[in-house]
Amino acid sequence: VKNEDTGRVEPDPSRTSTNANIPRAEVPSLTRKLLQLGNCLEEQLETFQVLKYEAGQEFQRHTDGFANGPTTACGFQDSGRIATIFCYLNDVVGSGGTTLFTKLKGVDIQPKRGMAVIHFPMSLDLVEDERTEHQGSVVIGDDAEKWILTAWIWKHWMADYRYAEENLESLSDDII
Repeated sequence: VKNEDTGRVEPDPSRTSTNANIPRAEVPSLTRKLLQLGNCLEEQLETFQVLKYEAGQEFQRHTDGFANGPTTACGFQDSGRIATIFCYLNDVVGSGGTTLFTKLKGVDIQPKRGMAVIHFPMSLDLVEDERTEHQGSVVIGDDAEKWILTAWIWKHWMADYRYAEENLESLSDDII
């Protein structure tokens, strides 16, 4: 969540999952596929995130756009997220852990490994589309987990290189 006073991105209190930023250099094959799917430049991609939800965790209803139009966040200036892509990394068995689009009747997605969901939280004019409001429902079950990889595409290139991936620590020497 962007802190309007400082302009910095801070933990979102409506999300109880844990997350890790994944440098694109560590997943070049995935990066190529997402660039092709999104028909965009690498400079338009926000740093990938892997999210882990354990039993009892959720992400309350939200949109990935910005209600007040263009914003400055995550290294992008006067821009907005025009596409969200998330990939389920595991099957979530039983009830719970679904992705519910709260303003679209009947759109409640049961995570299946390898499935991807794409939606467009803002128009190219940077107007938020409230129909993309969604939530990660509570994961239910003692040993239940939900893993997803999320990518966001911005309309404009990254402008603040303090957020550049070169500033992230390498996660491993094993490149996928």
